[in-house]
Amino acid sequence: MNTSFLKKRLNYLVIAFIGFGFLSCESSYQDEDKQEITQQVASEFYPNKNVTDGPYIYKGDSTINVKWIEQNKLFEVTIFDNDYSLIEQNFGFALDTANLFQEKKVSIDYKNTFNNVENFIAISDMHGQYFVTIDLLKKYGIIDKDLNWSFGKGYLIVDGDIFDRGDKATEILWLIYKLKNQAEVCGGKVHYLIGNHELMVLNNDLRYVNEKYKLTEKMIATSYDQLFSERTVIGEWLRTSPVILTINDVLFVHAGISPEFIENKFTQQGVNFMFQNRIIGAEDEVIENDPILSFLEGRNGPVWYRGYFLDTTFTEQKLDRILDYFDKERIVVGHTSFDSIVSLYDGKILGIDASIKRGKNGELLIFEKGKFYRGTLNFGKIELK
Repeated sequence: MNTSFLKKRLNYLVIAFIGFGFLSCESSYQDEDKQEITQQVASEFYPNKNVTDGPYIYKGDSTINVKWIEQNKLFEVTIFDNDYSLIEQNFGFALDTANLFQEKKVSIDYKNTFNNVENFIAISDMHGQYFVTIDLLKKYGIIDKDLNWSFGKGYLIVDGDIFDRGDKATEILWLIYKLKNQAEVCGGKVHYLIGNHELMVLNNDLRYVNEKYKLTEKMIATSYDQLFSERTVIGEWLRTSPVILTINDVLFVHAGISPEFIENKFTQQGVNFMFQNRIIGAEDEVIENDPILSFLEGRNGPVWYRGYFLDTTFTEQKLDRILDYFDKERIVVGHTSFDSIVSLYDGKILGIDASIKRGKNGELLIFEKGKFYRGTLNFGKIELK
């Protein structure tokens, strides 16, 4: 299939252009009394309503190959003439064309430290639950009704685990990718941290993959992890995403920082480097035979640790040593699920996995004017004490 064929094909598609031309950088936040939450969305993420999975976009030296599924049929096109508008019209997002064929490793900032951020919102563990995710993002002004960035210079932190369990992980991935590019235009930021399920998928541990994607594997004739290989747009992006991020006096990590982590004197910059260059995509045997890699990937490492909530020997004294080590005031984590956001040790630990993965409800963390809030779907903002 070539681009001329795709152009003809697009003539009968229902096109709803969602791109940078319609982007407003002003925040559209409305309080819960003024905005009704839609429990069902009238349409899916993609303007082409026939798309049921994808797109999976592979990079060549100067071309891209796009694969997607419409109603159990596989479609594929190779774009030779840099006409990326076809992707935007068909799937509703623009590729980051300025960086599409650049060497990513040269410009990676492994420190991932940001100061003087006035407001941010964090969300985690969406696990393919698209509808709850967009309801939350709409309610608190991160996206507008057309799913475009409307959070201005604010920061959005996705604290891991978009993958697995639910059947709309791909839609959420491309939504966050789109928002990342749009936020940059407005002076804002989108940060996507690696969680244990990102690591599992990229390292071919597919035990929690939704049945829908097993059909995709068969149709595209490749394993699910290879749909996010380093040759793909999403796969390359994930391989530049951090495991640890700091904003102001807050440390973000998917699961947590264990006492053993600081005993080994790991650093934020070093850990981000290790995951991106030595752990993601590595063979199990390579990781198991290296004590540093096996620790970082293991149960006391930053993407699996649950000690804050499950270890009865964990104390505030241990927590203070961790915070002092990083010179931070609090840690925000996902990974361990609760019915709502939880605050431990006078707010030094904020657990933000509010069970979006169940697909019925959820919360996000709001920081504004120096205070933290639970952003709920049904009860508005609730200040965290």
